[in-house]
Amino acid sequence: ELIGTIVFLRPAWPTSAAPPPAAPAPGPAGLGPWQPAPSSPPGPFPPARPLPAGAPSGPWPVPPAARPPRAARRLPRLTGAQLLAVTGGAVTLLGVVLLLVLAASRGWFDPAARVGLGGVVGLALVGIGVVLQRRRSSATAAADPGPVSLAATGITALYLSVAAAASLYDLLPDVPAVVLALLVAAGGLALADLWRHRGLALGVVVGVDLLVPLVVDAAGPLLVVLLVVVIAAALPVAARRGWPTLTAIAVAAAALVAVVVADTRMQSGATTAGLFAVAATIAVLLLVSVAAALVTAAAPCGDTRRATIASGVVLIAPLLPVLVLAPSLPRPAGAVLDVVAVLVLLGAALVFERGTGRVPVTPALTTTAVAAAAVLGLQAVPLALTGIAQGGVMLALATVLAVLARHTGRLVLLVVAGAFAVAGGILALGRDLPLGVVVAGDVRSTGTLVAMAVVGVLLTAAAGTLLAALLRSGRVVGRERAAAVIGGLGLVGLYGAAGTVVTLALAVSPTRAGFLVGHVLVTISWTALALVLLVRGVEAGLPRLLGGVLVVAAVAKLILFDLVALDGLARVVVFLGAGLVLLAAGTRYARLVASAGEEPGRLTGHE
Repeated sequence: ELIGTIVFLRPAWPTSAAPPPAAPAPGPAGLGPWQPAPSSPPGPFPPARPLPAGAPSGPWPVPPAARPPRAARRLPRLTGAQLLAVTGGAVTLLGVVLLLVLAASRGWFDPAARVGLGGVVGLALVGIGVVLQRRRSSATAAADPGPVSLAATGITALYLSVAAAASLYDLLPDVPAVVLALLVAAGGLALADLWRHRGLALGVVVGVDLLVPLVVDAAGPLLVVLLVVVIAAALPVAARRGWPTLTAIAVAAAALVAVVVADTRMQSGATTAGLFAVAATIAVLLLVSVAAALVTAAAPCGDTRRATIASGVVLIAPLLPVLVLAPSLPRPAGAVLDVVAVLVLLGAALVFERGTGRVPVTPALTTTAVAAAAVLGLQAVPLALTGIAQGGVMLALATVLAVLARHTGRLVLLVVAGAFAVAGGILALGRDLPLGVVVAGDVRSTGTLVAMAVVGVLLTAAAGTLLAALLRSGRVVGRERAAAVIGGLGLVGLYGAAGTVVTLALAVSPTRAGFLVGHVLVTISWTALALVLLVRGVEAGLPRLLGGVLVVAAVAKLILFDLVALDGLARVVVFLGAGLVLLAAGTRYARLVASAGEEPGRLTGHE
């Protein structure tokens, strides 16, 4: 206590003042920051004096009293009254569900009476909650959970009654029921906006999302639409009050239910028309969710990180039902659903990248939208195309994305390009440009060989553009890592180039002679290209490294493949041609290096 009194009651003075005198001074001129006079006798301390204007605070840390208390930064605890109110609301809603569902199985009342009784209970609870809230003073309204619980329970009961009237009893057509449900949800959330109570809004959203599936006859499009209505009703309030969690919960619940609906329809063997109806509702869910992500990102929320996370959840959640349903649709329809989703996500990514008058620039959400679109694109290509076209389109997309990544410097584009390149490369090596054709000379039809040659060109282009984008990104640091990346992608590109030459040679002459001529051209062209790169690499490190890799590859091909696979005149020609080119390359390169006064083999650009 004595130390605390000294710290908090004594004023802080400049540390540059003269040292304290031996005798007690009448004023605090010789005192350091929060430091008593050494010769002060024990006893009561003088009253605290205000800090003079402009006096420095000294090197001491901020007193603990100036920091916010730790308890203020914790999540609010659920009090006993709130727990009782929430429990009472949940039990009441379960009673409403039993009234609407169990009464139907037991034959209690007629359908109109069941729905009417549920509506009366809901209206009564909302009315009582509003009356009690008006009677509360401003000081006790926030601490009393009663009116909020009553209102949330009543609004949820009204929503359940509308859903049961449309689905269980066919008392309302679907369109009027959806409109009425929108009015009920919008009214409840408008009441939460009026009271400025996030708990009321969460109670309505969570209650409806959890209990509506219990009062719907079957998992179908109507159930998804009823949950999309909740998103549409919650969005304006969440944007106005800065409640991003509200939108995230509504979208996540609708997406999970849509996944269940899609899986149920597929397992039950639904007709094509039924699957199309589910696909249409999922497309509507996707559009509403992307709009909700844009609005949530622009909402005036004090916690930017929480708003970004909530917007990311809103973007990603609707993709789950799309990924589940698209493969079960007929081939064009499934691909169309994926393409629509990709276009919507790319549009959202463009908005997040450039921003608008209301939506701020959000790089994290841009990355999320592009990555989600890439996942759907990887699914859309096999659904839309068959055969060699699948791998070819993936390699073409990888090339385009790698070029964009090189010019924009965006890591997400580079990663997506790599994903498409890996998928297309696996298809190329395993099916579209197999080793049996490139190495063994298996003869196929002319059209197939030409298509394989196109795949080889695309494989080479994808490897080259990815290499350029990686080196431009600056993430390949060090000589060893650069050599490994260049060597790996270089070998893939050389395989694509070799496949192009060999398949074209077989297309022209589908014989053993055409196969041999193709490989002779491949080896000689590799050595000639190595000569060009080495000559250009005298003053640049990257061409020199590429030329060295190409020389190694050419020599390895000569020894490991050409010496065994080729025979007769072809073997002689390839060794003589490659040897002469290598000799010329060595002579020319040595002369250029000597004239430049540069040590051969030194990597300047990537050390």
